[in-house]
Amino acid sequence: MNRRSFLARAGLAAPLTAAAMDPADDPVELWWPMVNEVEHFRAVSSEGRLVLEVTLARPGEEELDEVREAGALVGYSLRGRPLVSGFTPGITVITAFDLRWDDRPTPVPDRFWNDLAGFRLQVLAVDPETLDLAQRTRAEACRAELDHPRIVLSADEGTALIEWNRPDKLGLRSTFRWVVSKSGTVLRHRHRSSLMA
Repeated sequence: MNRRSFLARAGLAAPLTAAAMDPADDPVELWWPMVNEVEHFRAVSSEGRLVLEVTLARPGEEELDEVREAGALVGYSLRGRPLVSGFTPGITVITAFDLRWDDRPTPVPDRFWNDLAGFRLQVLAVDPETLDLAQRTRAEACRAELDHPRIVLSADEGTALIEWNRPDKLGLRSTFRWVVSKSGTVLRHRHRSSLMA
């Protein structure tokens, strides 16, 4: 088949399939009553060699110090560390970000995560393994859309990729990625998406 013809047909078919989908079949809507927000989450890579444990907290106003410039409030700090721009009391902060590689600690320095705020840890309150195949597929589709970190080992087994989505203001979403090498080098990247679907 001609490649252009195939791509054109595939492009036309996708919207029709999505439009024909019954809203009741949307996995997130279907399973949303069983989604809980938690303060601690353990992400494990598919082969089990990488484990990331993260903890969130919601500091109260009594724990925060106001940062002022020329008398105007410009931000907050928590125990002496400035928090990300736009932080307001009641928003979550990351308090632990612990990576283990082949059951050995792989430190991710604080500066790569302790200035971030506004993340969520969402989990599905049902174990997909207890469901029949059709329900399990929908539950897994819902779980794939939830906000929590995911971790993947590279094909050459030399780097770990951590990815965590964060809802932002005005319907925007940021995806934060950390690339951690086995030798301890860490890179952090933020990608801001367009409007959330």
